[in-house]
Amino acid sequence: MMSDTKQNQQSEPTKSVAKSAAKLLPKCPTCGAPADAKARPFCSSRCADVDLGNWFQGKYAIPAVDSADDTIIEALLAGDMASPQNEDDC
Repeated sequence: MMSDTKQNQQSEPTKSVAKSAAKLLPKCPTCGAPADAKARPFCSSRCADVDLGNWFQGKYAIPAVDSADDTIIEALLAGDMASPQNEDDC
């Protein structure tokens, strides 16, 4: 009976260490599985290739505003977007 209690007490810290180690492992950004050291931050070379393909297809592009958009300049000239410095000078 004593040996069963000791085994249970010894296995509990092992379980908590395993749980904390699982929390520290980063997840694969492609599928969410735990990352592998060989393919880090991905879980496999396949997920790394999927991510690279997404980059090549432009899926990670940041949307940009057209620099030739004159509506901002027109609004400034009309006084709709007057800067605080101009208001203090008046």
